[in-house]
Amino acid sequence: MAINFDPIFSGMQNGPEKIKENFDKVNNGLGWGQPQSFLSLDGIGNSNAYKIRNDGNEISITMYVTGDGNGSCYLPTSISKKLDYNQVVGRTDNNGIGFMNINSGTGKCTFHKPDGSGMYIQALIPLVAH
Repeated sequence: MAINFDPIFSGMQNGPEKIKENFDKVNNGLGWGQPQSFLSLDGIGNSNAYKIRNDGNEISITMYVTGDGNGSCYLPTSISKKLDYNQVVGRTDNNGIGFMNINSGTGKCTFHKPDGSGMYIQALIPLVAH
């Protein structure tokens, strides 16, 4: 069944263009911003980034943590205070389970690994308004 849109758009100046413009706004909100670097990387390597979804509702964290696990890094507190979770699970090169803990007040991220191998973290974390 075909829908005739002519009556809907008749008398509406630039109707189809305005509707497309509104759809583009919605789709852009679900896209992601540019990758950002963590602050003050200390002893964890430098293959680490986060991105914020354009609508501000989610953060994507991608990390490869090297070293002995005693290193740290920081998220800006403007982000850490909006995190809905403060612990992220990672997988080590030796198939172990490790963790990244995020202090929501300071933005400091610390790590726990069961061994000396590298640890991969890929996480989507909801952001909430406070």
